[in-house]
Amino acid sequence: MVEQAGLIQVLLIEDNEYDAQIVAELFRGMTEHAFALRTVDTLAKAGAADADARADVVLLDLNLPDSFGPDTLVRSKALFEDRPIIVMTGFYEAHLGVDLIKKGAQDYLVKGKLNMDWLFYSVKYSIERARIDAQMRRRESRLRHILETIPDAFLVLRKDGSTAFVNRGAELLFGRTRQELLIRRFDIESDTEKALKTEIPGFGGKAIPVEIRAVEINWDNENCRLVVLRDMTTLQLLERTRDELVSRVSHELRSPLTVVKESLELVYDGTVGEATGKQREILKMGLENVARLNRLIDAVMDITKIEAGVMPMYMAQTDLGQTLASTAADYTHQAAERKVQLSAELPPSPIFSWCDQDKLREVLTNLVSNALKFTPPGGQVQLSLRPWEGEALFCVENSGPGIPPEDLPQLFGKFAQLGSGKAKGTGLGLAISRGLVEMHRGRIWAESEPGKGCKFLVLLPELSFADALSLMVGREITLAAGKHKFCVLSLTLPRDLPTPPGEASPGAAVETFLRASLRNCHATIRNMGWDYVLLLPNSGLKEYAKVFARLDHGLCELFSLPPGKGINYISGLFYPEDFTDEQGLAEKIGSAHGARHD
Repeated sequence: MVEQAGLIQVLLIEDNEYDAQIVAELFRGMTEHAFALRTVDTLAKAGAADADARADVVLLDLNLPDSFGPDTLVRSKALFEDRPIIVMTGFYEAHLGVDLIKKGAQDYLVKGKLNMDWLFYSVKYSIERARIDAQMRRRESRLRHILETIPDAFLVLRKDGSTAFVNRGAELLFGRTRQELLIRRFDIESDTEKALKTEIPGFGGKAIPVEIRAVEINWDNENCRLVVLRDMTTLQLLERTRDELVSRVSHELRSPLTVVKESLELVYDGTVGEATGKQREILKMGLENVARLNRLIDAVMDITKIEAGVMPMYMAQTDLGQTLASTAADYTHQAAERKVQLSAELPPSPIFSWCDQDKLREVLTNLVSNALKFTPPGGQVQLSLRPWEGEALFCVENSGPGIPPEDLPQLFGKFAQLGSGKAKGTGLGLAISRGLVEMHRGRIWAESEPGKGCKFLVLLPELSFADALSLMVGREITLAAGKHKFCVLSLTLPRDLPTPPGEASPGAAVETFLRASLRNCHATIRNMGWDYVLLLPNSGLKEYAKVFARLDHGLCELFSLPPGKGINYISGLFYPEDFTDEQGLAEKIGSAHGARHD
C-alpha cells in the first residue's frame, strides 16, 4: 500500500470486528478532515502495515491474539518508536488510565463512550503532543551532547545527595568512571547565589582547586541541583606565574630606574657641569619619562595586588566630605593654571564611613585629574557628595567633550586610554579605581553624552566597624579558600599616648608604624579609640607571638614607654581553627571586647 500524500495515517490494531467497524464509521463521518484509516488484528500485522505506510498515530486494543494486557503497550512502544499511541479499552478505571499514560500512551479511550468529537480531538492532540515530545527529546539530546563535550564537571544531584547525572568532565575531574560516580553520594558545598572556590579530593587523594557554581533545576520531573565544578589548577598556576613575573620584572626595573633618575638629575641640576638649554630640554624629557615609567610600575603592582585580593587596606572611620574637600584643595592650583573653574559641593551634614581613606583619595584624585585633563580652558569641574538611600554618592563632573557611547563599556578596563590627546597616563588609573571601589563593596560608573561633558559616579556603602571587619575577613576567607590559615589579631593601645616628634597625632604615628612594621598585613581595621584588628595571612600561633613581640617593642620605642607597656591588650583568633566565617569571628571578637571593657 502506498502512503496517501496529505492524509493523517491512522493505524487501528483491533481484533474485534464490531469495534473496528464503529471506529471506521466515526472516521468516515469526519468529512472535513483528512484521515486515512487502516485496520489490522495483530501486532505482527501492525509491523508489516507500518513498513508499507508509516503510521502517524496508532489506535491500540490491549488484548490481541498475539499480545495481552499492558505488555501490548510496551511492545507497541518499541515497534512504533516516537509515534503517538492511543489505547482503547473496554472499560473505564481512573488508575488504569494513569498507569497507561505513565507507560507511554498519549491518551486512552473507552470504547463504549466513543464519539466522533472525542476521537477526533484525541487523535489531533496526541499527534501534537507527540510532536512536542519529540522536539523536547531532540533538545534534551543536544543538551546532553553539549554537557558531554564541555570540559567542566557537571553533576545533577538529588536532594539526598545521590547522583542523577554526571558528564565526561566529572569522570576526568574525579578520576572515576561514570558508573562509579552515579552510585556515590556527594556532599558538595554550593551556593546558587555566587561562585565558591574550594578544594575537593581528586584521584589518589590529591587536592584539586575548583570553582563551584550551582542552580536549582527540574531533572526527570524531580527537583535537583545542577552543580558545575571548574578545575582551577591551570588557572592558578598561570596567575601565580603572572604575579611572580610582574613582581620580579617590576623589582628588577625599579633599581636601574632609580640610578638613571639620579644620574639625569645630577646633569640636569648642573652638579657635574653646566648643561646647555637644549641639553636641559632633553634631560627634562628623560626625567619625565622615567617618572612615567615609575608610575606605570606602581600601577601594574597595584592592579596585580587588587586582582590577587592582597591589596593592603587600612580601614578607619572617615569623614567622606572632608576627604572630598581636601582632594579638591589639592587641585586648586592646577585648575587655575588650566583656567578651569573647580568647585566642591558638600552635604549639609557629615557622612562617616569606615573605609581606607588613602585608597578613597586615590580614586578621587584619579577622577579629578582626568576631569581637568579633558576640560578645555573656561570649562568647569564640579565635585559633589550627597547621601543616597543609605549610601554615599560621589560625583566628579566636567564640561569637556564627553565620551562616545561605544567607549563607555571599555572605560574601566586595563590599559584603556581616554581621548586622543597628547596627555596619556598609564591606562590603569580607572581600572585601579574600580578595583579599589569594589574592595569597599561599592560601585563606580560613568555617564556621558558627546559634547555635553561627563560624570563619574562612585557609590559607597556607609560601613560601620562591624561591616568593615566582615568585609575584610570575607575577602581573607575567600583568599584562603579553606587551605591557608590566617590570624585575626586584636589589640588595644594605651589611651594617653603622646605625639611623637614629627608626627601630626598619636593616631597618625600608630598608622605609620603599623604600615612599616607589618608589610605582610592584608588589612588593619581601627575601631573608635585605640582598638585595632589586624589580618595576618599565613600566620599561626608562632607567627602571632613574633608579631606581638615586634609590636610591643616598636610601640614602646616610638612613644618612649617602658618595656612591655606598648600594648594594653592583645589576642589572636586563627582561621579555620577558631572560626570559619565572618559571623563566627564577629561573635568571638564581640565577646572578647565586652569582657575586657567590663
